[in-house]
Amino acid sequence: MSDLTKLPLLRRASGRLRAGLLGASLALFGLLGGCASLNVNAYHVDTPRPAPQALVGAHVQLQAAPADSEGPQAQALRTAVLDAMTHAGMVPLLGSPAPYTARYAFRSYADFEASFPSAWPPPGPPILLPDGAWIYNGYPWWYQGWSWPPPWYERVFEIEIRDASTGALLWRSSSVIGGYDQRIAPVAGQLAAAAFADFPQGSGKRLVREAPPAR
Repeated sequence: MSDLTKLPLLRRASGRLRAGLLGASLALFGLLGGCASLNVNAYHVDTPRPAPQALVGAHVQLQAAPADSEGPQAQALRTAVLDAMTHAGMVPLLGSPAPYTARYAFRSYADFEASFPSAWPPPGPPILLPDGAWIYNGYPWWYQGWSWPPPWYERVFEIEIRDASTGALLWRSSSVIGGYDQRIAPVAGQLAAAAFADFPQGSGKRLVREAPPAR
């Protein structure tokens, strides 16, 4: 068989290979996208133990971590915690003495391992990015405009309630949500509400889903 005769066969085989890679990559992206979509409205919550019943209806002085006490989003974060505590049945106070103190903190950080689930260490399979670009890490095909996958962020809320007179820790809880958005303010209310889910009896590590909006 001449080289000219072989050429169409090679082209068809190459086309099937590219189609197979495309299908596998789309399936991979679909799985990753499905996981991401499930996490959009789900919060990982860790409440080591139930809260004392005495905290229900109690006056609690609210304190922000230094990084959250000032800045453009300080008010939004504070309001999120105030609303969550009020909904949980407590009476949060700002600046006034109270039998209990609650100290909260928000933070966001890039999760490197989650950001590169299939591209680290190289080589990895083809990856379809949200903007439609592809990268082939470790493969000979490089498309114009390739880039690394966007970073994956973990946004965290933590709160501790203590006895004001002794400083003893009475209750603590934390909530986490992952996503491509680093901003905390858009999910501050949901993070705080998730940390207080099933207060005062809720405890343990669990997944708390955000309630769908009322129709």
